Amino acid sequence: MAAPSPGARPYLVALGLVLLVTAATVRLAHAQGVVEGIRRGIRSQAAFTQGRALYEARDYERARERLVEALALDPDHDEARAFLGWAEYQLGEYRAAIITFKTAIQRQPTWDGLYNGLGWSRLRLKRYHLATEAFQGALDRNSDYVDATIGLGTAQFELGRYDLALPHLEAAVRRLEPLVGSDPAELPEVRSKTAWCLYYLGRYREAVTLFGRAIRATPDWHGLYNGLGWCYLKLGQKAEARAAFQRALGLKPDYEDAREGLRQAS
Repeated sequence: MAAPSPGARPYLVALGLVLLVTAATVRLAHAQGVVEGIRRGIRSQAAFTQGRALYEARDYERARERLVEALALDPDHDEARAFLGWAEYQLGEYRAAIITFKTAIQRQPTWDGLYNGLGWSRLRLKRYHLATEAFQGALDRNSDYVDATIGLGTAQFELGRYDLALPHLEAAVRRLEPLVGSDPAELPEVRSKTAWCLYYLGRYREAVTLFGRAIRATPDWHGLYNGLGWCYLKLGQKAEARAAFQRALGLKPDYEDAREGLRQAS
């Protein structure tokens, strides 16, 4: 190859300088982008930390604001997205929560809590079949997930599938009942649904036992006395049924189901 002519050398030198400046500019822009990315990541994490603390303090409105900010700064912050879904759920924004949880699942398909959140959000909207799918997804990833077990049993209960609901609810009761100390907040509701499953399945004596246990734990819950009354009525024990229905009506005088039970027991 022929050497460049003397007249071409200044042009080549200038071109080389342009290329050097361009490369330096690109490197500088890249470095600035990296620094800005780090700064945004730090700000995102700070917003997430604040949002999580607010969520744990049950200030869900302010928690949502901080979590939205964290995601705006870093769209890849999947933990912030998960907490955002739960904040929306706690605020009763179930449709928004469904979208958030589904987006999070696409990014983190192994996170069992996302399926559980999706299940409860669907359940609140009475989408029981879809809720069942989501809760099963949570349990497929973590078979010991008590909250998802409760959710699956509840979805089946609402669908009237009492034979399918019962084993999940019974399993949840076994796991929730403490050896010592007070009952967890969710246990009374799970006990009640379990007892009603037994009633609808015609297992009245077992239901009486469980309603009685639930009443001892939560003696002011009118629905438990109503369930107990209907069990006694099915067993032909009308005096016990009347006493139970009267107790239910003493706690809730306009309780029509207990009124009907009392009429039948009279």
